Amino acid sequence: MPLMLKLLKVLYPVFALVGCSALPDVSNWRAEPLPLVGERPVVPVYEVEFLPIVPSVPGTIIVGKFRILNNEILPYENERYVQAVKQLAAQMGGNTIVYTGSGEHEALVAYVPLESVNYHGGDEVLLEAGVLSEEN
Repeated sequence: MPLMLKLLKVLYPVFALVGCSALPDVSNWRAEPLPLVGERPVVPVYEVEFLPIVPSVPGTIIVGKFRILNNEILPYENERYVQAVKQLAAQMGGNTIVYTGSGEHEALVAYVPLESVNYHGGDEVLLEAGVLSEEN
């Protein structure tokens, strides 16, 4: 095997790792975690979502905020940019970013407890009527 090919085989994983780990510059979304009583929630990035208002789920806490600088908007079409912002929110312990769109100077980051039971559409009515039980 030629030396160049061997060298390329050895260095390819390094180049691939560097290329994948480079996140876009999201410095205009300045993360500001708030001090919390107790431990900061551990949130995987895939659970972070954007909502226009803070949900009214019991146990919801504000864990931080983003200060949005230079009239930056969130380019939803840029998946890498969105993922980088979500990663910052997850590091703050939030699974919800409250953001309505352009013109915002702040976006709250909240931890909203996930429902322990996921019902199918209409199941709540059947539970209330006594047709279904929570065990089934």
